[in-house]
Amino acid sequence: MASNVYRPYFFTGLHILSWLLLGFIMLFYMPLTWNVILPGIFWLWQIIILILLIIIFYTNAKIIVPKTIIKDNTSPFLIWAFIIVFVMQLIAYFYTSQTDLHNKISLVLGFKKYRNPYFDNYVLMLTLLVLGISTSWAMLQYWQKAAQHKQKLEQDKTVAELAMLKAQINPHFFFNSLNSIYSLTYTDIEDSRNALHTLSRMMRYLLYSTEERTTLLKEAEFMRDFIALMKLRANKKLTITTDIPEKIHDYPIVPMLLLPLVENAFKHGIHATDKSEIHIKLRQNGSNLEFEVENTYFEKTSTTDEGGIGLTNTKRRLHLIYPHKHTLIAGIAKNGMYNVQLQINLE
Repeated sequence: MASNVYRPYFFTGLHILSWLLLGFIMLFYMPLTWNVILPGIFWLWQIIILILLIIIFYTNAKIIVPKTIIKDNTSPFLIWAFIIVFVMQLIAYFYTSQTDLHNKISLVLGFKKYRNPYFDNYVLMLTLLVLGISTSWAMLQYWQKAAQHKQKLEQDKTVAELAMLKAQINPHFFFNSLNSIYSLTYTDIEDSRNALHTLSRMMRYLLYSTEERTTLLKEAEFMRDFIALMKLRANKKLTITTDIPEKIHDYPIVPMLLLPLVENAFKHGIHATDKSEIHIKLRQNGSNLEFEVENTYFEKTSTTDEGGIGLTNTKRRLHLIYPHKHTLIAGIAKNGMYNVQLQINLE
């Protein structure tokens, strides 16, 4: 943030230093290098050229280039460049002809006579150099602003998509959990009360984890609560195994990133009459997180999630938040189970 505040001052100082350096070279390079005394009209001419070059530089960069090259209209720019070169040569001719500057400097340097009094190579070189640098600087500024604008649009789009995805996940989970507790009230009042207490703790986490990041420890605790809540509803034909270590090295993580994979297993991996299995495993190696969910594959229900909220939204969130830092593999394993393996570098 501080760097952005001081950035304009840095570039202003850089421009001032650049012009001071050019002015020093134009005014003092020849006298100091060749150890000669030059007439006063030389100093005045160099100052006039320097002022004209500064005017050309910023007029070209701030007005001409944005209205011509940047708008894919090159012809007016070429006409402008030709006019500037011509005007500078005209000014040089009138000044030097009135003051006889070229011949006076030639005598000081030991030359017989200036060869071409009608054309000033020195002024031409400086004019083209300033036009080239000015055009390059203006184009670079345009490209930087365009890149920053594009990055800002992508960030805004990312934030909007993440907000939308999380908004989809939270009500989805909430209504599923309420349905589970509602079913439980018919069989065990005490368990349903405990489930409501667990749900209230989980909803508190959802309400206060609206930031972009939470902690891995809190996310793991939330996931344990969810699994405990779903176990209350499970029938005897469902086998649930979890391997989530109690001791976890805490790292920032996006809220509700892992839960949809677990919720997806409970949604599609349970059958009313057939035996079902759900296996959940979490491993951590430094900042590398490995998360695996495996559930019984039932063709009529499991394939429907490809276009649903769970796995599809998780893939999208991973792509937006952890680009090039994650791998997600989902599909039917060799053992016939539906397997999801997620690896994330949380640094």
